[in-house]
Amino acid sequence: MAPTVIPPSYIQQYLIAIMLQSFFYALYLVSLVHAFRWLLYEEEGWTLKSRDKVNWLLLTISSFVCMFLTVDVVLTALLQLTSASGMPIEAFQIGIASLVVEVSTLLITDAVLIIRCWLVYQRSRRVAFFPLMLWLANIALFILWFIFYMSPNSINPVSLFTVRLFYCCTCAINLYTTSAIVYQLRRVARAHSGRSSILYRICRMVATTGILYTLTSLPLVMMAFLFPKHRPAYAICYTVNVLMAGITFNLLLIRVGQLRAEVEMDDNGDGGSPDGTSVVFSTVAFGVPTLATNDFSMHSVGAHQAGKGVGSMSASK
Repeated sequence: MAPTVIPPSYIQQYLIAIMLQSFFYALYLVSLVHAFRWLLYEEEGWTLKSRDKVNWLLLTISSFVCMFLTVDVVLTALLQLTSASGMPIEAFQIGIASLVVEVSTLLITDAVLIIRCWLVYQRSRRVAFFPLMLWLANIALFILWFIFYMSPNSINPVSLFTVRLFYCCTCAINLYTTSAIVYQLRRVARAHSGRSSILYRICRMVATTGILYTLTSLPLVMMAFLFPKHRPAYAICYTVNVLMAGITFNLLLIRVGQLRAEVEMDDNGDGGSPDGTSVVFSTVAFGVPTLATNDFSMHSVGAHQAGKGVGSMSASK
């Protein structure tokens, strides 16, 4: 369930979750620094990008996720201290704040996944409808979760069902959007043999980051069905999953940036257009407006796919 007020007798059982949170938060900060490098600096060297080249939307999202996760680490530490000191009212208030911060982080990362999928399929409402409905359902479930959390009997069959359904929806959003993005990119790769190897590498990047997040989501879903009998195990899975959402978000930015730098160096060395597939990598990371290029562009992909009657892709995330 949510971060609960921990009785002093349970403190030692939660130490593993606290230590794991510190470890994964350190990994998150390292990945964030690298992600900011690719967002703020040119692909080669350490020259700051001009203001019009910076993806301000991605930078803003990354900053908000960082703020939420940092606040959550602080709140978790305070929660342990207040619980151990026998201050139930203060611990309850901190638990509420921690719940809002952590669930907001999951909702933001899920929204980013849905936007990626929507952009990859050329803003197709049909493709985005299912994950969007799951995401809206999660907002309603979170409101119910919050109401039950505030009630005297916070752990009851209805509240447990609400939390379990929330995690199932989150896991389903990740599986659906990641699979849909990889499927569409593979279709485009087969249609454009000249850049297929690059697109296949992008497919692997999207798939591996999605799998990494899924590997932490599935244990959380299972532990939610075993809650409250196995609270410490649930706390471990919950903590890791929230931080992994931020880590995988940063990893995709890093890997896309690195691959974009490789390809641009190769294009420049071959006398090709330096703007080529770098546009593709930016849109895979997060819906940057596309630009036409000499040999490969997302607009040309869209035209080709439309001509074959198999759909198109104007921007990918």
